[in-house]
Amino acid sequence: MAKKYINFKSFILLIIFIVPWLLFGTNDLQVEKITSDLRFYEINTCSISLFEFLFENPNVIYQDHYKLRFNNYSSIKCFGTLTGVDQIGHIFYISIGTNSFINMFLQTIFMCTVLSLFNNKEKYKINLSILISTFLTSILITFSIIVEERFYLKSLYYFDYQKSNYRLSLLIFIFLNTLLLYIFINSYESKILNSLPYLFLFQNVFGGFNFYLYFLFLIPKGINRLIVEKKLFIKPYYLLFILLLWINNSYQKEYYLNPDKIRGFVSSIFSQRSVFFWSLILVFTINGLFSIFEKHSKLIDIEIIKNNFFYSGSMLLFFGYLGSHLPIMNFMNYYYFGQNKYGINRTNLFEVNEWGERLAWRGFFPSAETSGEFFSFGILFYFLAIISRKFIFKKIDILYLLIFTIGLLSSNNRAGLISALFSLIFFLYLRKTFSKKFISLFLVCSSILFLFLIGFNNLNYPFTYYIDSVLSDARYYVLDGFSSSLNYLASPETGGIIKFLFYAFSLFGFLINRSELWGIFIARYNPSVQEFLFGTGLNNLGQLYGEMNIKNTSSFLLPHSSFLDLVVFIGIINTAFVLIMVILGINKSIKNGEIIFSVLSIFVLINLFKSDSLLYLSSFSLYLLTFYIVGNKTSYKEKVN
Repeated sequence: MAKKYINFKSFILLIIFIVPWLLFGTNDLQVEKITSDLRFYEINTCSISLFEFLFENPNVIYQDHYKLRFNNYSSIKCFGTLTGVDQIGHIFYISIGTNSFINMFLQTIFMCTVLSLFNNKEKYKINLSILISTFLTSILITFSIIVEERFYLKSLYYFDYQKSNYRLSLLIFIFLNTLLLYIFINSYESKILNSLPYLFLFQNVFGGFNFYLYFLFLIPKGINRLIVEKKLFIKPYYLLFILLLWINNSYQKEYYLNPDKIRGFVSSIFSQRSVFFWSLILVFTINGLFSIFEKHSKLIDIEIIKNNFFYSGSMLLFFGYLGSHLPIMNFMNYYYFGQNKYGINRTNLFEVNEWGERLAWRGFFPSAETSGEFFSFGILFYFLAIISRKFIFKKIDILYLLIFTIGLLSSNNRAGLISALFSLIFFLYLRKTFSKKFISLFLVCSSILFLFLIGFNNLNYPFTYYIDSVLSDARYYVLDGFSSSLNYLASPETGGIIKFLFYAFSLFGFLINRSELWGIFIARYNPSVQEFLFGTGLNNLGQLYGEMNIKNTSSFLLPHSSFLDLVVFIGIINTAFVLIMVILGINKSIKNGEIIFSVLSIFVLINLFKSDSLLYLSSFSLYLLTFYIVGNKTSYKEKVN
């Protein structure tokens, strides 16, 4: 019987993969071969299904000068059909009609079907508090869409944001999806923590929308925790205070941001309403994560997590590599895995540019740096656990470690590799597994490797060049005047501990190749005293990117430091408080002999200084769990042998 159910669900998955791209075509139309003469495709829009087109043009499946792209602003009748073909140079851009509401429905059904393939005996019943929580979630999401009207103008087909009947229809649609996802995912809740590595594979940002599928589960979880258990991860009075500060600060301001690769986890506009709704969305998302951590952290199984890291990481590399070779796979990856951004098209994992510099290969994930962190985190986790004898070594582990090493090296995340090595050394020191002489030798070798990766030629400059590198880059990008942060840091009156800390910051930035990126951040960052102390609102970068006019950059460049992101969002006071709490938790955890997650937390802290990983829900959830374990007495307890 179980085998029949699995076969049936697999059949459903096959239908979801095939039918949407075959159903809406016109069977009596003879499809032509694609050439530079595109008149046929200009005339016959919404008439040729994707599969009909591929059947006549099979070279589109594998040749890299064809790019299949979604057109979310399409009517339902155009779903899965060609809505246009453009040629730019030698590259053909083939537009496939989709509809944002159909996308949400299909991705919801797809995710539920994938989950149902795993054996599960848990059942969940609806109660009044769940109905209230899911309904309040639907209101939050609906209003976040309305306030981000500019973003959705290109993805919601003929949607009138001002009419109440349109808003009501949107609310009902989101409520039904939220209720379905909540009930379905909640029945697998006890398995979520051990399965967190799969969030890097199943990213699940709804096509055409600016939020994650997981919000529809986590936000009700967070609201329900507040309603039923009267628990919030932050003091309610302080939350109210800081919300009022953020709302007051954003009065009569409006800055637009194209989320690009961080779509789903940041607001696309900085305004009063957006700051309010997005702050609540993030607060309840975090509260929902805390609810799961609190209930199920004792069920964490090191070996299961290890296996899930290996399985998800292998698929991450496999689908990324396949998508870089086959345009059709790149297209399907984006749709069914809910990617923030299309996968990379470059097929060479270890390509170098004309100056002999290694190019980062991000593959499936939107960020090569965060992808490298995932692989280095998995490798470090494996060695910490196996040295602690949490599972038995298997020969197949060598293959998985090789795959993870390829993933790490292809991402060109040298800092991730070095931080993993130093974290491992610290772990060996704490456990006293090896002699001090051996650890000292290992530390020296790792330091030499670190210098080699930096490049010995980069150590020939005067010391003043290193400590002034960030400010020099900031001045270069100035266009219409200094930002308040640049004005303060460049002032000769600024001295003492502030100057010393900034010099250290600049030196570190130069060594890890962040001078330009952090310089651009300082050129943009123009806070008032209140904004610097308390931030401007959770996951809203609109003011940072819209307030100061600077020189054009090569692409959408993030600050490349999660701590700088936090300073923008919640201010220096709250960021310092969070950092101190994490460090105190790590120290206490080490004293209690709980070493694995303490060392992993140190690794995460090091990497957050130089990456924007907190802007992706997958890494945000994994890192938050790591910090939660070391800071909570009743969570997972490590039994040291």
